[in-house]
Amino acid sequence: MAEVRDIPKDTILFYEGEIPDNMYVVKKGAFDIIKKIDGKDVKVSEAKEGQLIGEMALFDLKPRSATIKANQDSAVVVLPYVNLLDQLEKLPAWVKIVMRTLSDNLRKTTEQLMKK
Repeated sequence: MAEVRDIPKDTILFYEGEIPDNMYVVKKGAFDIIKKIDGKDVKVSEAKEGQLIGEMALFDLKPRSATIKANQDSAVVVLPYVNLLDQLEKLPAWVKIVMRTLSDNLRKTTEQLMKK
């Protein structure tokens, strides 16, 4: 069951490297997407209202690829993976393959860009 969670400014939603458990929809506000590069936290993007956070791990359950921090008072809709995985299993096999491939490609691309 989805719930709405208020996230105060400067609060970390999750850290890079954590084991994933939820996906989020930004309901209000915005979040910095932060990668650790050469030991320093670097903002690489921003998630705004209506966008997903934590979606990549739904398909591969790999550790979080970035830290997510509220850059203003915000709110998210929390979508637990356990509920989403049940729904994902009902999809045709080819759809799951496409989704996992897209997730893998995005992770690989992000890793390559961070090395440059």
